[in-house]
Amino acid sequence: MIADAESLFDWKQRASRQPQGRTVLDLEADSLHRHREKLCLIQYGDADGVEIIDPLAIEDMSLFSLWMEEAEVWMHGADYDMSLLQQTFGLLPHMILDTQIAARLLGFRQFGLAALVEHFYGVTLSKNNQKADWGRRPIPPAMQEYAQGDVKYMLGMADKLVAQLQELGRYEWFLESCATNLKHGYERFRSAAQDPWRIKGSGKFEPRGLAALRALWTWRDKEAALMDKPSFMVCSNNDLLRWSLALQEFRTVSPLHGFHNHRAARFRKAVEHFQLLDEEEYPALPKKERHEQAPDFDVKLAHWSAIRNTLAEELNLEGSLIASRAQLESISNHEEEGLNRLMVWQRNLLLRQ
Repeated sequence: MIADAESLFDWKQRASRQPQGRTVLDLEADSLHRHREKLCLIQYGDADGVEIIDPLAIEDMSLFSLWMEEAEVWMHGADYDMSLLQQTFGLLPHMILDTQIAARLLGFRQFGLAALVEHFYGVTLSKNNQKADWGRRPIPPAMQEYAQGDVKYMLGMADKLVAQLQELGRYEWFLESCATNLKHGYERFRSAAQDPWRIKGSGKFEPRGLAALRALWTWRDKEAALMDKPSFMVCSNNDLLRWSLALQEFRTVSPLHGFHNHRAARFRKAVEHFQLLDEEEYPALPKKERHEQAPDFDVKLAHWSAIRNTLAEELNLEGSLIASRAQLESISNHEEEGLNRLMVWQRNLLLRQ
């Protein structure tokens, strides 16, 4: 366990000597146990073995940030971890090579880390500590063992995945997909930081509904802060959406039956505050690019969907990897513009037909 500045310096020397693409990272947070999640553990692996870094014990983690700025690392299903790294350090590794992306480009339908480790090594990873409180100290031995397991097999597994990608001629697809995912990781984090209350499912709300959602999301966030617990322990996102839609339609809403009196009172106060807003105070609708639908849109969509589906079957890939429904619609509406928004490998595949 690396838990002091001197040990971190020694680790930095070791990590900096590793060739690019020969290191692995995984992270653990306390998102299931605290209101404001924090990075609690960093699992690092290379050809020499696994190290665990305790960022809660080390006051100055700048050495880790400096290494990360230039590092090309392997991670698995890195979307959440990218958000956590940006929240903690304000940056991401120079490149993240994602074993989940690699597995999907090879046609794996079960591409979770545990499924891949079992496929390649016949080893069943323990799930006993998936929901553990990683903010507790000292960390029990069983939790340390679990944390090491997440990176123990990654480098060898990455080599196997890369070999198969190269054999199928898909390695360049993989590199482009990882670079695109890294770019999207920065974009997602910036977007979420601007209006965190714009949760999934609110895209079709009118300004009144958005105002209700903002008021209720803010109320829930304050309730969670009082408990120092995750927001979902107050109420779910679906509850927020249901209440907000009702208020958009001028229907009444009631607190959940399980709310104690003080929470129910604060809920009603938040609703009353929303009801007093003027329309000028409502949030603006998200800006969306609007294009008139092409007159032969349905015919073109069927054409491009058929090409995509044929390719997916031929290559044993999920169709959405080649082009999502939204991407197919964009191509069908404005072909050149839509095709240019795809990654190079996706565009080349679609135009190969």
